[in-house]
Amino acid sequence: MTRKKKTIERVKKLMNQPKMIRDIGIVAHIDHGKTTLTDSLLAGAGLISQELAGTQLFMDFYELEQERGITINAANVSMVHEFKGEEYLINLIDTPGHVDFGGDVTRAMRAVDGAIVVVDAVEGIMPQTETVLRQALKENVKPVLFVNKVDRLINELKVDKKEMQFRLSKLIDEVNELIKGMNKERYEQG
Repeated sequence: MTRKKKTIERVKKLMNQPKMIRDIGIVAHIDHGKTTLTDSLLAGAGLISQELAGTQLFMDFYELEQERGITINAANVSMVHEFKGEEYLINLIDTPGHVDFGGDVTRAMRAVDGAIVVVDAVEGIMPQTETVLRQALKENVKPVLFVNKVDRLINELKVDKKEMQFRLSKLIDEVNELIKGMNKERYEQG
Protein backbone atom coordinates (compact mmCIF):
# COMPACT_ATOMS: atom_id res chain seq x y z
CA MET A 1 0.00 0.00 0.00
CA THR A 2 1.35 3.45 -0.89
CA ARG A 3 2.02 6.09 1.74
CA LYS A 4 -0.87 8.16 0.41
CA LYS A 5 -3.30 5.25 0.73
CA LYS A 6 -2.03 4.47 4.24
CA THR A 7 -2.62 8.07 5.29
CA ILE A 8 -6.13 8.03 3.83
CA GLU A 9 -6.91 4.81 5.71
CA ARG A 10 -5.61 6.29 8.98
CA VAL A 11 -7.75 9.41 8.48
CA LYS A 12 -10.86 7.33 7.70
CA LYS A 13 -10.33 5.23 10.83
CA LEU A 14 -9.96 8.29 13.05
CA MET A 15 -12.98 10.06 11.55
CA ASN A 16 -15.18 7.57 13.40
CA GLN A 17 -13.52 8.29 16.76
CA PRO A 18 -14.62 11.78 17.89
CA LYS A 19 -12.43 11.65 21.01
CA MET A 20 -9.39 11.41 18.73
CA ILE A 21 -10.27 14.46 16.61
CA ARG A 22 -8.91 17.96 17.20
CA ASP A 23 -10.14 20.95 15.20
CA ILE A 24 -7.58 23.75 15.28
CA GLY A 25 -7.43 27.18 13.67
CA ILE A 26 -4.28 29.17 12.97
CA VAL A 27 -4.84 32.90 13.46
CA ALA A 28 -2.65 36.01 13.48
CA HIS A 29 -2.01 39.49 12.20
CA ILE A 30 -1.08 39.62 8.51
CA ASP A 31 2.45 38.40 7.67
CA HIS A 32 3.16 36.89 11.08
CA GLY A 33 3.65 33.47 9.47
CA LYS A 34 0.43 31.44 9.71
CA THR A 35 0.71 29.81 6.31
CA THR A 36 4.43 29.18 6.70
CA LEU A 37 3.77 27.51 10.06
CA THR A 38 1.04 25.45 8.42
CA ASP A 39 3.56 24.30 5.81
CA SER A 40 5.88 23.16 8.60
CA LEU A 41 3.07 21.25 10.31
CA LEU A 42 2.15 19.60 7.01
CA ALA A 43 5.79 18.62 6.46
CA GLY A 44 5.91 17.18 9.98
CA ALA A 45 2.85 15.08 9.14
CA GLY A 46 4.51 13.89 5.93
CA LEU A 47 2.04 15.63 3.61
CA ILE A 48 4.62 17.86 1.92
CA SER A 49 8.40 17.60 1.76
CA GLN A 50 10.56 19.22 4.44
CA GLU A 51 12.44 21.04 1.67
CA LEU A 52 9.27 22.82 0.54
CA ALA A 53 8.01 23.69 4.02
CA GLY A 54 7.88 27.44 4.43
CA THR A 55 8.07 28.15 0.72
CA GLN A 56 5.30 25.93 -0.65
CA LEU A 57 2.51 27.98 0.98
CA PHE A 58 0.40 24.89 0.40
CA MET A 59 -2.80 26.38 1.80
CA ASP A 60 -2.67 29.47 -0.46
CA PHE A 61 -3.86 27.62 -3.53
CA TYR A 62 -5.74 30.43 -5.27
CA GLU A 63 -3.77 32.36 -7.89
CA LEU A 64 -4.67 35.72 -6.34
CA GLU A 65 -3.36 34.55 -2.94
CA GLN A 66 -0.09 33.50 -4.52
CA GLU A 67 0.24 36.78 -6.44
CA ARG A 68 -0.43 38.92 -3.36
CA GLY A 69 1.43 36.69 -0.93
CA ILE A 70 -1.47 36.70 1.54
CA THR A 71 -4.20 34.28 2.57
CA ILE A 72 -7.57 35.51 1.33
CA ASN A 73 -9.74 32.46 1.98
CA ALA A 74 -9.64 30.17 5.00
CA ALA A 75 -8.39 26.76 3.91
CA ASN A 76 -8.43 23.48 5.76
CA VAL A 77 -6.49 20.25 5.73
CA SER A 78 -6.64 17.05 7.75
CA MET A 79 -3.58 15.24 9.02
CA VAL A 80 -2.73 12.47 11.45
CA HIS A 81 -0.55 13.27 14.45
CA GLU A 82 0.82 10.77 16.93
CA PHE A 83 1.15 11.80 20.58
CA LYS A 84 2.07 9.50 23.46
CA GLY A 85 1.33 6.41 21.40
CA GLU A 86 -2.12 7.64 20.30
CA GLU A 87 -3.07 8.84 16.84
CA TYR A 88 -5.16 11.99 16.48
CA LEU A 89 -6.91 13.42 13.46
CA ILE A 90 -6.02 17.10 13.26
CA ASN A 91 -8.34 19.25 11.17
CA LEU A 92 -6.38 22.44 10.65
CA ILE A 93 -7.84 25.71 9.34
CA ASP A 94 -5.41 28.34 8.06
CA THR A 95 -7.20 31.69 8.30
CA PRO A 96 -6.56 35.05 6.61
CA GLY A 97 -4.60 37.63 8.59
CA HIS A 98 -5.81 40.75 6.82
CA VAL A 99 -8.62 42.63 8.56
CA ASP A 100 -10.66 42.72 5.33
CA PHE A 101 -11.17 38.96 5.56
CA GLY A 102 -12.19 38.79 9.23
CA GLY A 103 -15.44 37.00 8.38
CA ASP A 104 -13.46 33.89 7.48
CA VAL A 105 -11.73 34.04 10.86
CA THR A 106 -15.06 34.32 12.68
CA ARG A 107 -16.48 31.34 10.78
CA ALA A 108 -13.35 29.31 11.47
CA MET A 109 -13.52 30.08 15.20
CA ARG A 110 -17.03 28.63 15.26
CA ALA A 111 -15.71 25.35 13.87
CA VAL A 112 -12.64 24.75 16.04
CA ASP A 113 -11.75 23.65 19.58
CA GLY A 114 -8.47 25.51 19.80
CA ALA A 115 -6.52 28.24 18.06
CA ILE A 116 -2.81 28.68 17.50
CA VAL A 117 -2.24 32.42 17.81
CA VAL A 118 0.91 33.26 15.84
CA VAL A 119 2.78 36.39 16.90
CA ASP A 120 5.91 37.81 15.24
CA ALA A 121 8.67 38.04 17.89
CA VAL A 122 9.74 41.50 16.69
CA GLU A 123 6.37 43.08 15.85
CA GLY A 124 4.56 41.64 18.86
CA ILE A 125 0.84 42.13 19.39
CA MET A 126 -0.75 43.98 16.48
CA PRO A 127 -4.35 45.14 15.96
CA GLN A 128 -5.41 41.98 14.14
CA THR A 129 -3.81 39.87 16.90
CA GLU A 130 -6.21 41.48 19.35
CA THR A 131 -9.14 40.98 16.98
CA VAL A 132 -8.51 37.27 16.40
CA LEU A 133 -7.93 36.66 20.11
CA ARG A 134 -11.21 38.39 20.91
CA GLN A 135 -13.00 36.30 18.26
CA ALA A 136 -11.51 33.09 19.65
CA LEU A 137 -12.50 33.89 23.23
CA LYS A 138 -16.00 34.96 22.16
CA GLU A 139 -16.48 31.51 20.60
CA ASN A 140 -14.99 29.75 23.68
CA VAL A 141 -11.95 28.65 21.70
CA LYS A 142 -8.82 28.06 23.75
CA PRO A 143 -5.83 29.99 22.38
CA VAL A 144 -2.24 28.76 22.37
CA LEU A 145 0.53 31.28 21.72
CA PHE A 146 3.13 30.50 19.05
CA VAL A 147 5.96 33.03 18.92
CA ASN A 148 7.22 33.08 15.35
CA LYS A 149 10.15 34.67 13.52
CA VAL A 150 12.41 34.52 16.58
CA ASP A 151 15.36 34.55 14.18
CA ARG A 152 14.55 38.21 13.44
CA LEU A 153 15.64 39.08 16.99
CA ILE A 154 19.10 37.72 16.17
CA ASN A 155 19.49 38.58 12.48
CA GLU A 156 17.83 41.99 12.36
CA LEU A 157 17.92 43.40 15.88
CA LYS A 158 21.18 41.66 16.92
CA VAL A 159 19.93 41.08 20.48
CA ASP A 160 21.91 38.99 22.95
CA LYS A 161 20.55 36.07 25.00
CA LYS A 162 19.52 38.22 27.93
CA GLU A 163 17.66 40.75 25.78
CA MET A 164 15.99 37.94 23.82
CA GLN A 165 14.78 36.31 27.03
CA PHE A 166 13.47 39.68 28.26
CA ARG A 167 11.62 40.40 24.99
CA LEU A 168 10.05 36.94 24.78
CA SER A 169 8.97 37.01 28.45
CA LYS A 170 7.48 40.46 27.93
CA LEU A 171 5.58 39.29 24.85
CA ILE A 172 4.14 36.30 26.71
CA ASP A 173 3.10 38.56 29.60
CA GLU A 174 1.46 41.01 27.18
CA VAL A 175 -0.54 38.24 25.51
CA ASN A 176 -1.63 36.87 28.89
CA GLU A 177 -2.69 40.33 30.05
CA LEU A 178 -4.61 40.89 26.82
CA ILE A 179 -6.49 37.61 27.28
CA LYS A 180 -7.12 38.37 30.94
CA GLY A 181 -8.50 41.80 30.03
CA MET A 182 -10.86 40.29 27.47
CA ASN A 183 -12.28 37.60 29.75
CA LYS A 184 -10.98 37.67 33.32
CA GLU A 185 -13.32 34.95 34.60
CA ARG A 186 -12.31 32.45 31.91
CA TYR A 187 -8.65 33.41 32.24
CA GLU A 188 -8.66 32.57 35.94
CA GLN A 189 -10.33 29.21 35.23
CA GLY A 190 -7.41 28.27 32.97
